[in-house]
Amino acid sequence: TPMAAMIELSELIRDRDDDDVDDEEVWVTHYSSNQQILLVGEGDFSFSCSLATRFGSASKITASSLDSYDAVVKKYAKARSNLQTLKKLGAFLLHGVDATKLQFHPDLHFRRFDRIIFNFPHAGFHSSKESDSHLIQKHRALLFGFFHGASHMLRADG
Repeated sequence: TPMAAMIELSELIRDRDDDDVDDEEVWVTHYSSNQQILLVGEGDFSFSCSLATRFGSASKITASSLDSYDAVVKKYAKARSNLQTLKKLGAFLLHGVDATKLQFHPDLHFRRFDRIIFNFPHAGFHSSKESDSHLIQKHRALLFGFFHGASHMLRADG
């Protein structure tokens, strides 16, 4: 009947509007739940997990690590749990991502982000001291490569 259809339609609209309340923008310092966010060089994925948990969703979060999945869960005790939480919240997870070649990664090549976060850039552990010129050069190359690639993936207002 037309009346039943109207009631059903009004319930659908109400349900949709209630869903919109759940999608309210959440801010955590410099980051908004409405922003497309790329996290690079994650270790145990605790930062991206914390951000996603605070947002209540990870649908706009892409979190990546240089290490493979197996290496990540072997190195970091809480990584498996963090990755499971991120997956459950809808994050796009990538492993084996070189921060100096972001713009060439097949899953990132055409993507644009509002924020690109590289919390702890480090060129790796070597037998030399942090102050050795060779290691300083490796760190500089890492940052140069990252900034070059990220600049192609960052939105104009990002």
